[in-house]
Order: sequence, then C-alpha cells, then structure tokens
Amino acid sequence: MERLRLLHLTFIGPSISPATVEFGPKLTLVRGPSDTGKSFIADTLDFMLGGKKLDEIPQLDGYDQILLGVRLPNGEAVTLVRSPQGGGFRLFTGDHRGQEPLPVKRTPLSLKHNAENTSNLSNYLLDKIGLGGKVVRKNGSGQTVALSLRLLVPLFLVGETKIQAETPPILTGQHIHQTRDISTFRLLLQGEDDSAIEANTSETERRKSRAAKNEVIDALLDDWREQLNPDEDLQQVNERLMRAQRTISRSAESVEQAAAARQQWGQTLSNNERLATAARRSLAELDTLEARFTLLHEQYTSDLDRLDAVAEAGTLLGYFTPGRCVFCGADPEHQHFNADCADDTTAFAESVREEQRKTTALREDLREAMAGLRDEHEEKSQRLRSFNDQAAQARREIARLDDILGPQETELRELLTLSSRLQRDVETLRRIQQLEALRTSIGAAPKLDAMAPTAGLRRTAIAELSGMIADRLRAWGFDEADHTSYSFDDQDLVSGNQLRSAHGKGVRAILHAAFTISLAQYCFDNDLPHPGFVVLDSPLVVYRPPDPNEPDDSGNILDTASLAGRFYADIQTNFSGQIIVLENQNPPNPLDTATQDTPFTKNADRGRYGLFPHREESGRRGRPRS
Repeated sequence: MERLRLLHLTFIGPSISPATVEFGPKLTLVRGPSDTGKSFIADTLDFMLGGKKLDEIPQLDGYDQILLGVRLPNGEAVTLVRSPQGGGFRLFTGDHRGQEPLPVKRTPLSLKHNAENTSNLSNYLLDKIGLGGKVVRKNGSGQTVALSLRLLVPLFLVGETKIQAETPPILTGQHIHQTRDISTFRLLLQGEDDSAIEANTSETERRKSRAAKNEVIDALLDDWREQLNPDEDLQQVNERLMRAQRTISRSAESVEQAAAARQQWGQTLSNNERLATAARRSLAELDTLEARFTLLHEQYTSDLDRLDAVAEAGTLLGYFTPGRCVFCGADPEHQHFNADCADDTTAFAESVREEQRKTTALREDLREAMAGLRDEHEEKSQRLRSFNDQAAQARREIARLDDILGPQETELRELLTLSSRLQRDVETLRRIQQLEALRTSIGAAPKLDAMAPTAGLRRTAIAELSGMIADRLRAWGFDEADHTSYSFDDQDLVSGNQLRSAHGKGVRAILHAAFTISLAQYCFDNDLPHPGFVVLDSPLVVYRPPDPNEPDDSGNILDTASLAGRFYADIQTNFSGQIIVLENQNPPNPLDTATQDTPFTKNADRGRYGLFPHREESGRRGRPRS
C-alpha cells in the first residue's frame, strides 16, 4: 500500500543559517531537556499538514519559510514550502533544504480542502496514499462530508496535549463531530468510506422543517378563518348552499320564461317596425307619384283651356272659314299660303279639335290612374296603422315583461353571488380541514431511525485491533496489558476495568501511544490506506513512577525505565512504518544504528542546542516549547 515518508523539517531565512531536523526511514527519536523545541517540531509538522496557525516564538525571528521534505509512494522526493505566518503551500520537485535558492518552477497548493479541485494540499496527499475522493458520515442522518487530511491527522500525529487528554484517541472532543470522527477511524480500520449511504434529513433539520411548515399552515389558517362566519361549520354552509341553489333553479326558470316571451315580443316589434317602415316608404312614393300626376292633370287642363281659347278666337275672327281674309281683306284667289304651313285654316281648325280630343283622353286616363293611386294609398295607410298598432302592443308587452324581469334578474344575481360566496366558503372550510389534518400529520410524523455513530464499524475489526494493542502493551511490559482492550461501545481503551480517561496522565499517554502505533500497523498488515508515518510527542515523560511496590493513583505499578526500554525496542523492530518520537528522557538502552537519534542538549557548548541554533535571548519574548 502507498505510504509517505517524511525526510526533514527545515526552517530557512534570507540572512540566517537553516535549522533542520532530519527523519530516518524507521524510528526517529528527538530527545532532550524541556524548552529545546521538541514539541514545536510536532506543532510545525501539524502546521505543514494543513494546520491553520503556528505559535509565534522568538526563535522563529529571521526565518520566513518552512520546508517539509516528503518522499512519495513512487519514490519521488518533493518539498512542501509554507510561510510561518500561514497561507497556502508551494510544491517543489526534489529534496530542498535551503542550501541553495528554491527553483523557479513550483506548483501552488491551497490550504483549504476542496473535493472538486485537486490543487490543494489535502487532495494532493490523500491521492498519493489512496484516500482521494473518499467521504465520511457526519451525523445520524447519513449526511457525508469529503474526507480531508485534517480529519486524518489526529490518528497519526499526536501532540503532547492530546496524548495526555482524557478524550478517546479517535475523538476530537466535540460531541457534534463524534460520528465524523468514528467514520474516519472506520475508514482507516476497514478501508470503507460512506459514499454508498443515502442521506436522510437530520432530526434538527426535520424539526426546523416542521416548525416552518406549521408556521406557514398557521398563517394560511388565520387568513382563511378571517373570511368565514365563525358560527358556521362545513355542514351548515353546505345546507345554505343547497337551499340557495334550489332557489336559483326556480328563479332561473321564471327568468328564462319571461325572457323567452320578451324575445318573441321583441321579434314581433322588430317585424312590425320593419313592415311599417316599408309601408311609410311606399306611401311616400305614392304621395310623390300622386303629386306628379296632379301637376300633369293641371297641365292637361291648362292645355285644354288654351286649345279652347284658340278655337274660340278662330271662330270669332272667322279664321277657320274660307273667303275674304279677315286681316288684309284679300279675296281667296289673291291669298298666298305660308310656306311653313301646308294646311289651310280649315285644316288648322281640325288640328285644334284633334289635339283637344287627345288631351282630354289623356286627362281622363290620368284621372283613372290617380283614383287607383288614392285607393292604393288608402290600403297601405290601413296596413301602416295595423303595423303601428301591433308594434305599440309589442312595446307594451316588452315594457310589462321588463318590469317583471328587472326584479327577477336582480334577485337571481343576488342568489348567484350568495351561491358563489357559499361555494368559496365550502372550499375554504375543506382546505382548512385539510390543513388541520396536515398539521396533525406533520406533528405526528414518526422520527426517522438515526444511524448510530458506530454504524458500519465491524466488531471483528475492533477485536483484531484490540488484540494488537494488548500484544504491544505486553511487549512494553505494561502490567495491565492482559486486561486492556478497545471498547466498541465506548470507543475508547479500557485498561484494568477502567476507561482510559479514568487513569492518570502517564497511563493515558502510554495507552494512546499503543493505540496510534497499533492502528498504523493494523493498516500496514491488512494493506489498508495510511499515511505511513506516526508522530508521538512525549508518550513516556509524563508518567511518574510510584514508590517501590506501591501502586500509583490509578492502581498501576510500572517500572518506567524497563517500560521505556521495551517501548523503544518494540517500535524499532515491530513497526513497519516510519515513527517519530519526541521525548524529554533519554532511552535507557542503546538504540539501533538504523534509528535516527537527535539529542538536544540546551547547552551552547556541547552538542546540538535545540531545534534552532542558540542565540542570545536578552530582550526576546517567550520561549520555545519542549
């Protein structure tokens, strides 16, 4: 399985010599007195693995970059670089320790984990160890979060405070993160993430949702109830609606009958008015024709009168009798005819008489025609009077029906308005009933079964890990090793029938160290993903040995010298990965030549002073941690 290996931790600055601590492939022991920077190494490693903040100490003055050398699973060496002030990372290919300027070519890596983007430290390292893209459950509803490097760090990098704390090794101490912490532990222990889980709504979200729904329902109920008569229920409103609908049916039938009669009388009125109009137009035409005939009759009469005058004058003057001319006295033989008149006076008299006869005949014909016009005019006048009488009757009937229809239609409109309001009330009451039922069902909705924090965690895996912890404690010579196990129910170590939290700091530190080392070895043995290294800060120093043959406050009798010796012997020979131990006490026995042993002396004249070179501290603030 792919593993990482730490090569070195180096502090560099523009005008100061680098401060480096190297890490061996197996055990690296950094030991020495307090205040030499041992715990600061653990803090800095945590910072270089995505921690947000690094404590400011005076020894950092002059250093502006931190370099962490890492060997990747494929054997390639890379260097992670970050400012002590924080921010993102720069990734350089190769092992760089500040002896020469860093290369120009680099890859930026952001600090914040982003499952959708590989350009961050967390995804970069998780991908290298086969844990990229994994998700872990965060609550009992099955909701998940992307696995980040920061969730994994507490399981392989244990600082001085954490190793002594009463909190179980796999938990951060925040109850809301318990499910997430156990799921992360399960991922290492079994190699299974929670991507197959279909999330339910959390109970908190369900409560919020119920409260929001009830608030909306209550608001709707208040609005709808304001529109109703508070003394009526659905049955009463339905009964009023049925009565109104029956009355509407009767009223509508009466209105329809009256409207039908009015329509018939309207048609009668329209027809008679149309016929009367045609009759008046015809009479007007007859009057016009009669007037013309009268003028023509008068003309004929005038013509006859003129002809009579001509005939009478001609007779009186003898104009129409042959003989001596009455005008010039000429005898007939001496008379000359007018060239324009071919007839003689006798013929002219005949012409007058003929014209009188024709004009008289025409006037008689005209009189007969005028008599016919008067007869037709009288007939059409009678018809017009009939049409007008029938139209008047139709108007009277229409007016009578309008007097009937007006109140009926008003009553019908009022009934329809009432019916419409009652129908709305019925619908509103039904909605109110539905909403009240819905509100009741929301309040009575059964709670979803929450998933236990340990869901999916196999007892067989816990038992196997528990056996490995006990074996390692036996190898260390821990008296209660045979009575030490990992409790599935408590998710903590139990030793001597007591939870780890009930023991003193020294025992808590030893048990935490045994758990962390055993978990890593379990992953190595079962070919499961793991970063490949473990960092332990002060696993032994806290324990104070009891008086000879006297138990300590927790009931344990330990010989720390022999336990320390066995501890180092065990982790040098029985651990497959890289382990970095930071301790105050020197090992009781010589270490293997393969072990990277880095002693700090806190003596400027002997050996290595500490993590940082010795500098005058007058006027300087603070001091490094152990």
